[in-house]
Amino acid sequence: MRLHPPARRGRPAERTCALFALALVVLVPAETLAADDLQLGQSRGDPIPVPAHAPHLQAPNEPKAAGQGRVFVNFDGEQLSDGWDDSTTNTTQIGQLAGNFAAYGDGAKRDATMQAVREDWEAYNVIITETRPASGDYTMCMTGPTNPFGGGVLGIAPLDCDDSQTPNNIVYAFHSANDQFDASTQATTIGQEVAHSYGLEHVDEPGDVMNPYNAGGDPSFTDQCIGVVGGVVCGAQHAAECGSSSQQNSHRELLTLFGTSQPDTMSPTVSITAPEDGATFDAGSTFEITVEASDDIEIDQVILYNNDEEIESDGSSPYGWTVNEAPAGNYVFYVEAYDAAGNVSMSDTVTVNVGDAPADDDAGDDAGDDADGGDSAADDGGSDGGGEGDGGDDDDDGGFEGGTDGSLPPDFGLDGTGGGEGCVCSNAPDRRGSAGAWSLLLLGLARRRSRRGSSL
Repeated sequence: MRLHPPARRGRPAERTCALFALALVVLVPAETLAADDLQLGQSRGDPIPVPAHAPHLQAPNEPKAAGQGRVFVNFDGEQLSDGWDDSTTNTTQIGQLAGNFAAYGDGAKRDATMQAVREDWEAYNVIITETRPASGDYTMCMTGPTNPFGGGVLGIAPLDCDDSQTPNNIVYAFHSANDQFDASTQATTIGQEVAHSYGLEHVDEPGDVMNPYNAGGDPSFTDQCIGVVGGVVCGAQHAAECGSSSQQNSHRELLTLFGTSQPDTMSPTVSITAPEDGATFDAGSTFEITVEASDDIEIDQVILYNNDEEIESDGSSPYGWTVNEAPAGNYVFYVEAYDAAGNVSMSDTVTVNVGDAPADDDAGDDAGDDADGGDSAADDGGSDGGGEGDGGDDDDDGGFEGGTDGSLPPDFGLDGTGGGEGCVCSNAPDRRGSAGAWSLLLLGLARRRSRRGSSL
């Protein structure tokens, strides 16, 4: 038997105490307000009991010991299959959402929404991440514009009393980077739908995340017993905190399920896996910098340095960059990895030499080089016959000049002596205030791929 969401409002249903139900967040008019003052309201449809044969981890109304929870906010879309909820295999028991779920989109609102979600949950021992965990249990909140229920619906979720059915529920927030809702409202939808999968129901309090009406502001999980609205399904869970099955304390129920937040003091691990230390390349070569980074919770970003100068950051795995048309010189790379709590680790350094392939012995003996090895075109990469001021010097600059022949402008590129100038993004702003000059560079770092499809 497949589960399907209830009608948007008012559909008759049995009012039986159920382990599981679906929760719809819908928009309804606030009829008491003037037309230009209308607020968005959220209301859940009638609960749908779980069939008797539905899988669950423990008996109904049998609380489990508190333990760390994990919530994966999936902004990137997914292909979902139909079946009992299992976030680890992208299986959803809300049959209408089986199929392709579209991505949220790009923009600053995504980061702001994620930050607001973390703030809403910061009191509890719950990891909030936008990177899919590699193993273990987690609730997944699909966040994007795919919405088979119509524009008046903000979200849908299973109502899993005491988190009894599975810790791997999939819930939904129907928001996008381009919708009319601000980050706080989007975070409230995400938080409410996730909390439904832990047995929290709607309450009659505008300042609580679980309030069925969106009146703006910045709701939180409040530490007070408030009347449940729309019918009671998880009464025993509420009575354990409030002494009444018809009242809910959102804050205390989450503490009972997960405990208080635990500080993250563990730093990430990070290493450069390519190129190898001591690697050599011909001038003008293209090569990959690849990085492995891991953390007990989540990597926030990996930053690449060359000769102690920050070059570029990468915010999602697999981490790495492509170095295009590298000029001659000595590169000294290392990376720093930051986790979401700000802990940081640094990799070992990797030294790379980029230069022309060495000439064979006979050619070197017969070339008539100067005693100091400095002025011939073969030695310094120049092509002007060894002039002192235009590339025939002996300052080891690799022969790259500021002329009109397509070479790097002065003071750019890696020359091994310039204090770490070097490997840069061709469209990154000039850290020294001369943004236009960077667009002239032939050398550029490009991310190997990007979480949100941007490129350098």
